[in-house]
Amino acid sequence: MRKLNIGKLKGRYVVYWNDTEGVGDNIKKVRRRFRLNAKTKDEAWAEGGRVYDSQLALKGSKLTFEELVERYLKYLGDRKSATDIRNLWKSAGAQLGYYDPLKIDDEVISRYLDYRREHYYAKRGKEISNGSLHSEVNQIQTVLNFGKKKKLISEDPHKLSKPPKPRPKERWLTDDEIERLLSETVKTPHLHVAVILLLSTAGRIGAVLEITWDRVDFESRTIDLRVDDDGPRKGRAFVPMNVGANAILTEWKPMCDSDYVVEYKGGPIPSITNAFNKAVKRAGLKGVTPHVLRHTAAVHMVAAGHPMARVSQYLGHSSIAVTEKIYARFAPDHLRDEAASLDFIKGRSDLLLKALRQ
Repeated sequence: MRKLNIGKLKGRYVVYWNDTEGVGDNIKKVRRRFRLNAKTKDEAWAEGGRVYDSQLALKGSKLTFEELVERYLKYLGDRKSATDIRNLWKSAGAQLGYYDPLKIDDEVISRYLDYRREHYYAKRGKEISNGSLHSEVNQIQTVLNFGKKKKLISEDPHKLSKPPKPRPKERWLTDDEIERLLSETVKTPHLHVAVILLLSTAGRIGAVLEITWDRVDFESRTIDLRVDDDGPRKGRAFVPMNVGANAILTEWKPMCDSDYVVEYKGGPIPSITNAFNKAVKRAGLKGVTPHVLRHTAAVHMVAAGHPMARVSQYLGHSSIAVTEKIYARFAPDHLRDEAASLDFIKGRSDLLLKALRQ
C-alpha cells in the first residue's frame, strides 16, 4: 500500500510517496515529492496529507484502485471489516492496484481469479475454494461501490460476476449441544457472554464483538446491533433482549471496565476464535464456528413456527426471500399441504399394507 513519508530537503520539510504513470505495459514507478511550508513535523504531516489529497483530486478519473482502497481503509478506521480489505490487498494489490477502478470488469477479474488459483495451488498444494474467491470479488465490488458513493469515481463501476458461492454447511446445534457448549464457555466469562449474545441476538460475530453498552437498553430490553447510518449493516438488526440475556448482561456490566460488552482485560476483543475453538473441543463438538451459532438461532426460530417475515427481521436480512431460501425447509409445516396432495394411497393404505404382508 502507498504510504506518505515526511522528510527534509535543504532545510525544508517535504512530503513524498511512490506513484505510477503510464498505461498498460508502459506503467512505471515514480516518486512524487512536494515542498511544504510547515515549521514542525506535526504540521508537515497535516500539510502533507492535504497535498496528497489535492494531487488525487487533480488526477480525477485517473484515480487508481490502490488509491481507492486506501480511501476505503481510512473510512473504515478500526472496524473489523478493514482487516478483510487488508487481506484482500495482499492478494489483489499487485494485480489490480494500478487499474482505473472503472476499468475493472469481468475480463479483468477473470484474469485475477486465474492468477489466484494458480498461485494459491503453487503455494499450498491445494485448490482455493470458490467461497474464498466469491468473497474476494465481493470485497472488490464493495470498494468500487464505495468509490461511486463517495464521488471518488464519476460513473457506476461494473457489476462484477462472482464464482458460484458454495452451499452453506448444514450445521446447527441441538438443545443438548448448546448446553454442552455453554457449560464449557462459562469457564471463560468474556467468551460465555459472547456466546450468549450470538445465540440470543442471532448476530454475526463482528456485530456482537462491536456492541457497546450504550446500545444495550435495559429499560426497554433491547440490543442494537447496528453501528450507525454509514457503518456496516449486513446481517445487523435491532432486537429484543430475552430474559436469559438480560440476566447475564445485568450481572456482567458491573465487572466491565470499557465501553464494550464483550471485553477482556479492560478492552475490546478483536477475535474469540482461539478460546471458542478450545471450548468447542472440550464440549466434544465438531464443525462448529461462531457463525454456526447464528445459523443455530435461525433454525430454532423457524422450527418453533415463528413467521418467516419476523425471523427475517430478527436476522437483519435484506428481504424475506433471503430467509426463505435458506431456512424455509426447517419450518414445521413447510410443504405439508404439497405433500398431502401427493398422497395417492390415502384411504387405501390398510389394503396396500395387507397386500405387502402376504
